[in-house]
Amino acid sequence: MRNLINFIQKNSHWLLFIILIALSVVLLIHNNEFQRSKYLAVFREVAGRVYSVSNSVESYMNLKSTNADILKRMSALEQEALGYRRTIELLNDSLREKGITFATNEDVHYRIMPARVVNNSVNKEDNYITLNKGSLDGFKPDMGVFTPKGVVGVIMSVSPHFSIVIPVLHHKYHLSCKIKDSNYFGSLTWEGGDPENTLLTGLPSHATFNPGDTILTNGYSPVFPEGIPVGVVEGALNRKTGENKSLKVKLFTDFSKLSEVMVIENIFKDEQLNLEKGVQK
Repeated sequence: MRNLINFIQKNSHWLLFIILIALSVVLLIHNNEFQRSKYLAVFREVAGRVYSVSNSVESYMNLKSTNADILKRMSALEQEALGYRRTIELLNDSLREKGITFATNEDVHYRIMPARVVNNSVNKEDNYITLNKGSLDGFKPDMGVFTPKGVVGVIMSVSPHFSIVIPVLHHKYHLSCKIKDSNYFGSLTWEGGDPENTLLTGLPSHATFNPGDTILTNGYSPVFPEGIPVGVVEGALNRKTGENKSLKVKLFTDFSKLSEVMVIENIFKDEQLNLEKGVQK
């Protein structure tokens, strides 16, 4: 307190000067219409800029929750789109039989849920991805993982709160895919190195393609439905593999920027696999 009093006494002339200046400005603005209008204009400009900066900061801080809400909505829309696709297929089948039936909820084969990447690698021979959700969220091994841009991989193992994903950037993971326009299919295989490119192998030698053709999942795997984007053909590889042809594919998914993903569950996967195993026996 004594220091404050000493400071005021020592700088009293400056404090008096500041008070008189402030009083003069107040009187000038209060008694002069022109000065008042200028002051209000400057005040509004400064206040507007402060509010703009404040809103920008607030929007940035809310980006994470906004992205999560968007991904949740996208997951619901993806599942809804799959339901519509299934409905169209059923209607087409019914029309062929000269009758019309409508799909019910039991006809929807897939359930889609959002998740966030908490760990990721792209430059190893065997890359892995960790998601922030696990068995308590309904996640199970052999569920597919993708983004709106393209395929990511498949869940390998889960704990109560986390899941480990084998991405297509893993030399042991092979995904059945097709060329969109010709429907020739092969196996997506990554040989390491470049995380942006992989190979579509096992195509018949007579398979036709053009650079720029889209590669999609073909639905032969019970993990992914038909039509999930994978990548685009860049060209053929000159390899002596007998009757097979290999294509270089540029992936749609940018694994170096992966943050939000969607997990897809085939509700009837176990039924399909058990039936197929019974036939093989």
